[in-house]
Amino acid sequence: MSKPMQPVYRLLGAKVEMMRNTLGWTQEELAVRIGLSRASIANLETGRQRLMMHDVEKIALAFGTTPKHLMKGIWT
Repeated sequence: MSKPMQPVYRLLGAKVEMMRNTLGWTQEELAVRIGLSRASIANLETGRQRLMMHDVEKIALAFGTTPKHLMKGIWT
């Protein structure tokens, strides 16, 4: 039986998806910018994939922001 993902991953994934859509990027475009697969982006956005901190930093930099801003509101 698989372990359910923690809410932090669903919240981070939803924020990544919202920011990506705001920029008008596809999952493939974000994947290329940060060096992950499109499938990884899809899994990340649905909260099915955990992220390493260096990947959070890559995503934030691709969006032109900081990891702190990307994580704002996720951990209080």
